Amino acid sequence: MESGFKTGRSESTLDDKGRVVIPSQFRERFTGDVKILQGKEQCVWVMTQSAYTHFVKTVKGELIEKGNTAEIENFEYQHESTAEDVKVDQKTGRIPILPPLRAYANLTKDCLVVSIKGRLEIWNADYYKTFMEEVRLKNKETLNKFDGKVNLFQEGTV
Repeated sequence: MESGFKTGRSESTLDDKGRVVIPSQFRERFTGDVKILQGKEQCVWVMTQSAYTHFVKTVKGELIEKGNTAEIENFEYQHESTAEDVKVDQKTGRIPILPPLRAYANLTKDCLVVSIKGRLEIWNADYYKTFMEEVRLKNKETLNKFDGKVNLFQEGTV
């Protein structure tokens, strides 16, 4: 992960024109032209142009190296054919989410902007809660595997 990249999540809203405000704590990195596309999960990804180029080059390079041509086609359909260039409004920090992407992510008025892995994700707030409950249960199973075997927390620190 890039050093200094702010992570976290923040509530936002989808306005009547299909725009979402990028919260101020994430705006510094996402200015000017950005790429928006279908995410791996049912959300919209927002990336800088250079991050998107790296993403496509890296994934396709790995798939080509492994000879996974069917997976390359799936990748192209989901992440390349849905990618659109949009401009972040300099004054308000709003970005337009095009109708096909709004439909894919089931975006409604209440949404969340999540900053993770060098990109933003825009989620339907209710769907995100359901998704995070699934993640929590899987993570609980994972952490339980470490129970009594590994000290996950540094003792004596505040």
